[in-house]
Amino acid sequence: MSIDAVAVARPRSSTRTWRLHLHRPSPVVLCFVVSLLVYEAAACYVSIHGNTASLAGDGVSRVETANAILFSRDPHLAAIGFVWGPIPILALLPLAALKPIWPALVTSAFAGNLVSAVFMAGAVAVMLRLLTDLGLSRWLRWALTAAFALNPMIVLYAANSMSEAYFLFFLLLVARELHLWLRTRQTGRLVATGFYLGLAYLTRYESGAAAIAVTGIVGLATFIASTGGFRRRIRPALLDSIIVAAPFLVAFAGWAIASWLITGVPFQQFSSAYGNAAQIQANGLQTPSTLAQTVTLAEQGIQWMLAFEPFLPIILVACLLVVVWRRDWTALGAPAVLGAVLAFMVYVHMTVKVVPSLRYYIAVIPLVVLLVGIVLSSRSDTAPGVPVSQAGGHPSAPPSSRLASIGGARGDARLGWGRVATVTVALLAMAATIPAGLMTITNSADNPDDAVAVQALVALGPLTQQQQQASLRFVVDRQVSEYMDSMRLGRGTVLIDNFIGFVVVLSSSNLDQYVTTPDLDFQQVLADPAANGVQYVLIPPNTGLGTLDAINRAYPDAYATGKGIGTLVKTFQDHSDLGHNWRLYRVTSSS
Repeated sequence: MSIDAVAVARPRSSTRTWRLHLHRPSPVVLCFVVSLLVYEAAACYVSIHGNTASLAGDGVSRVETANAILFSRDPHLAAIGFVWGPIPILALLPLAALKPIWPALVTSAFAGNLVSAVFMAGAVAVMLRLLTDLGLSRWLRWALTAAFALNPMIVLYAANSMSEAYFLFFLLLVARELHLWLRTRQTGRLVATGFYLGLAYLTRYESGAAAIAVTGIVGLATFIASTGGFRRRIRPALLDSIIVAAPFLVAFAGWAIASWLITGVPFQQFSSAYGNAAQIQANGLQTPSTLAQTVTLAEQGIQWMLAFEPFLPIILVACLLVVVWRRDWTALGAPAVLGAVLAFMVYVHMTVKVVPSLRYYIAVIPLVVLLVGIVLSSRSDTAPGVPVSQAGGHPSAPPSSRLASIGGARGDARLGWGRVATVTVALLAMAATIPAGLMTITNSADNPDDAVAVQALVALGPLTQQQQQASLRFVVDRQVSEYMDSMRLGRGTVLIDNFIGFVVVLSSSNLDQYVTTPDLDFQQVLADPAANGVQYVLIPPNTGLGTLDAINRAYPDAYATGKGIGTLVKTFQDHSDLGHNWRLYRVTSSS
């Protein structure tokens, strides 16, 4: 909200009066601010009342990485790691830098909650703009935006610091810019589409599916719109495809080259000991050996999408019928961005290329909102170069092209009861997704990883034993951290792999004592802890993901017997459902 101060001189006095003119904020700004306030409140609730780590281990881990970049024993930017995209970590650095002023931003991982709320509020604002571009009336676009913003899955991932908020923000930006390019054919929109695709890739790698889909859509659209023979049409199609794909390719190649120069491996997400393949193996998952097993896994992925959006098949068919009736194929561009990501996730799910998780299907929520928006939008035959959001009020637009929908223009009364019924059914379907979302994220069958933790977060009465165990996740890690801090150890005297031990390191007030995985001398210290001044080693159980711990890989018997390390000092009993019973060993010179 801007404030203009205007001085007005009185004719008979030298005194000046200052008048304040308050300008009403734009709908998009208002949408962002309101969403941000709601999500930041939810973030505070999750962080203070709940346990962020129990809901978002990956998000807390990224806060620890940002902390390591700035304040660790060996601070350096390469500590960002190359297994996952860098943007969710880079976005945390400004808040992590405030740790000396407000330590809880890092030690409680609150910075992650705050930033994910900002990005999800941004995604909601982009959704409102996209629905405006579709030509929906004011109250319809606000209603659909609210259905998206208030979906429990969206609220949860706005507040819990995970990367889904970042990913949806960039995906929706890609979808909107592609939609506007298909309507206007402005080169700037095409460049913006490619730019956001590059940022999406640096956030989550599955955006590669969106890049392939967008490049194909752009090439095909340009080819069809061009005139002349095949050669004259294929040239502009190729040029436009190159324009939209170039930023993505630069991001892809740049990130791979940076990884190769620093680590010697261009694609850490595939070859790293902490990557997808390693985690799948550590979790005991296997690639399906029969067609029946593959089909079962595919059905599970589709079932998860339907759990979020039970009316997805009906809405999809309705959208396709509307598009065919209007002969407006460009309307499918924006949904195709999200649909490509979901199709890719079903593929990697049924082939077990990733550890199965409900959160990978979050894109189905904005997809359904867009499909409903297309069904409820009015046909707009805009002239080239005129954005569809401006067509209704454009002076030169013919009357037949001016946007009108129920609740909007004066022509609503002429739309009839059929239109009223369509809008009513669509809005009821969208309203139903809110309780459906809550049931999904609290149902252990649909959300096996986090359902019990979410139940504990929203429970109004006493917690069950399972809920208590879930709410205690990573609590023992903080106890380990407090114990180590109480020993007042010197620099580089404790060896730990922060793949499992990120909460231990994150919570510490004495980071200098830890030698952690990102440190440039970690491998040297791991090879001979005693010779490099290490006095203590913290080891997680050598089971599950603990088998990926660098210390367990280097000393397979160390957790059980201390072989190769030293003598047992203390075992920290974990009362949560994770079973991270940390063991502290004192290094002996003879180990």
